[in-house]
Amino acid sequence: MAFVRPITGMLVACLVAAPLAAQQSIVQERLDLGVLARIRDEALNRSQVDSLAQQLLDRHGSRLTASPQMRRAQEWAVQSLRSWGLVNVQAEPWDSLFGRGWERVSYSGRMLEPVLQPLRAEPQAWSGSTKGAVTCPVVLVEVPDDTTQLQQYAGRLRGACVMWQRWNPIGPEFTAPPRRYDADSIIAWGQRRPQPAPPAQQVNPQQAEQFRAAQARQQAGRRGIRREAPAVLLIPSGWTYGILRTGGHPDGRLARDSVYEPIPALMLTHEQYGQLYRLAKQGVTSRLEVNIQNRFSNPDKREFNVVGEIPGSDLKQQVVMIGGHFDSWHSGQGATDDAAGSLVMMEAMRILKTLNLPLRRTVRIGLWSGEEQGLLGSAAYVRAHAAELPNFSAYLNIDNGSGRLRGVYGELNEPAVRVWDQVLAPFRDLGYVGNRLDRTGGTDHISFWRRGVPGFQFIQDPLEYSIRTHHSNVDTYERLVMDDLKQAASIVAWSVYHLANRDEMMPRPQP
Repeated sequence: MAFVRPITGMLVACLVAAPLAAQQSIVQERLDLGVLARIRDEALNRSQVDSLAQQLLDRHGSRLTASPQMRRAQEWAVQSLRSWGLVNVQAEPWDSLFGRGWERVSYSGRMLEPVLQPLRAEPQAWSGSTKGAVTCPVVLVEVPDDTTQLQQYAGRLRGACVMWQRWNPIGPEFTAPPRRYDADSIIAWGQRRPQPAPPAQQVNPQQAEQFRAAQARQQAGRRGIRREAPAVLLIPSGWTYGILRTGGHPDGRLARDSVYEPIPALMLTHEQYGQLYRLAKQGVTSRLEVNIQNRFSNPDKREFNVVGEIPGSDLKQQVVMIGGHFDSWHSGQGATDDAAGSLVMMEAMRILKTLNLPLRRTVRIGLWSGEEQGLLGSAAYVRAHAAELPNFSAYLNIDNGSGRLRGVYGELNEPAVRVWDQVLAPFRDLGYVGNRLDRTGGTDHISFWRRGVPGFQFIQDPLEYSIRTHHSNVDTYERLVMDDLKQAASIVAWSVYHLANRDEMMPRPQP
């Protein structure tokens, strides 16, 4: 695969892009290029990331939080970190309850009428089970947010396969989305100053009330459908080409917290949902045969993060932490979201330990659970370790797929960006281009940033992340680009080494 062209003079370009006052206050980083060469050699020529990926993905599969598969994968991660010589390695429990665990047992399905064909589908996480194989008519409910109009469906939904979401056609893909960022765009991002947030606009009370009323009607509509006791809820995939982009049950947290058996929720391919939708609009009754068997687990509702560390020396009370979320959705292997980030962070720790590099600060790794349900694992960690956070120099995160690292999101922390400009400049031959002052969201670094710790997410080439396959049944080993993961591991290991040994902690974010 072709890589972007190297950018010469990147350090100079970064300094020119900074305001003059910022240039005058920049601390010149002392880079140990001898250690850098050793890290790059180990990461690029003796990498274990491919072996780790096969062990995690092929032997343990997907890792839905609290599922038996997640437990086994966490045990594997603990054993791996211990085997490399890390200390204080454990599956650390949360300080709050997550809810029930869940796993798939079996699924089969087919359309019986009007045409016999397989039903390409996948149960949503925390779905219940059918009572063996059931045959059900497909009923389209077009007014689920209006409980008064639901009366027209009384008696028609019991034992039916119910569709209540509109089918929105997705057209052909005439232009393929870009898989890698071009260097000029990244340079332009780094030179652009983030725009200040617009002033908060006064909320229109009438609009706010209308929004709340609409939400209430939708919730009441879903409750009304549940009371009618359908056999299965049918949900369309939001992606086309037969890809199933699965997630949680429509009942949300209620499905994993309650003692009741949630109605089986089955995600169909975009194409087959469209077929059933069009038939229903034509007045044709389709009939399905489905057998959905799932199993609940984890009766104590506890969940864990995997943590471990390499102790520092004279500054061992201070911490540089790295991490990624270990959990995934259930239909594929969770390869790009976020086995890729977790494996890179594990490999970085292996490199540091294998080379026996001196570290003044303690280096710690966290492999989070519950990220897909709202950064729950990392948020629990910072709550439990609140007293330590003033001694955290930085937290580094990877959670945007398998693409190579191109820079760092600075989270509006300009002094820290100036440090990153210098620390990452030696990697311009491996695809590093520049850093952004902008913020980014949706990853576990936010849990640390909110508590005042300099938290950073790396900029990555998108490849297929947020484009086609992540969260889906095809997010598997085949989506990983090993050369990119090796590059990422070398950058993370070097960054951690440098941050752990520089005289000062990383600049703190300003409120």
